[in-house]
Amino acid sequence: MEKIILDMDVGVDDAMALLLAFNEPQFEIKMISSVFGNVDVERATKNTCFLVEKFAKVDYPVYKGASKALNTPPQNAQDVHGRTGLGTKIVARNVKKKPANYEGYGAIEAMRDYINNEPGEITIVSVGPVTNVATLLMTYPEVAPKIKRIVMEVGSMDGKGSITPYASFNAYCDPDAVDYIIKSGVPILLTTKEIGTLAYFDDEQRERFKACGKVGPFIYDLCEGYKDKILKPGQYALHDSCALLSLLKTDIFFRSNVDMKIDTTNGKRRAQTKFKLNPLSHIVLVNNVDKQKLIQKMEQIYSRS
Repeated sequence: MEKIILDMDVGVDDAMALLLAFNEPQFEIKMISSVFGNVDVERATKNTCFLVEKFAKVDYPVYKGASKALNTPPQNAQDVHGRTGLGTKIVARNVKKKPANYEGYGAIEAMRDYINNEPGEITIVSVGPVTNVATLLMTYPEVAPKIKRIVMEVGSMDGKGSITPYASFNAYCDPDAVDYIIKSGVPILLTTKEIGTLAYFDDEQRERFKACGKVGPFIYDLCEGYKDKILKPGQYALHDSCALLSLLKTDIFFRSNVDMKIDTTNGKRRAQTKFKLNPLSHIVLVNNVDKQKLIQKMEQIYSRS
């Protein structure tokens, strides 16, 4: 059983990952936090509440998190995920569930408390800009040794980008936060833009997903208007699903221990990532994926809904 905190900027691929987390019994979700990124934090929060309300078997607490980066102007990816973040067909409407924040208590305080209550047992899965996680470590540094690991979907192995020629989206949104987490010493499991695009699915597979349980038709509709900049029309990336499922003990993913650096200067290479093999490093990089096995696993999980 993996006890997890999910930290997400809910767009299309985040939604697909969240639906996996809801239906995989090896995951015990403690809470979900929202962050700016694919859409603004208000929309990301509403999308998260919408998905919990509509599809989760448990009423998981949702906490609204960071609305902006540590030192970077706000970004968004509405050209990829649609104006509301859930493609161009789905809109989160009539959402009754509200974020659990109250005065003086938000996402990072909730993360702190869950981690303190179960030290060494909780993994943070952060698949948007990692501002919330860095802020947690900065504000409450005593929790760092109590975190089991941090999963991030950030950067690129080839040093090429998606939002700039050198930077992937999540990295570019807050490279200073990424840098802080790398240097914290907390164990890290990392997937990059290459893994999500290697593991893309096409319209034929979209039809097969449609037949997978209660969530199938919703996943089909999510794809409407989802346009990854690296892939061709009719191909759909699985960035966040790969990050989440890499936690499971399967032969779907291939890994190496690496040292990692991210450019935090304000030059043209801002947020570029570089990796170097180091078997003693606290950072584990997912460097390849068996797409066929991944898709089969996703079908199996979705069919439980």
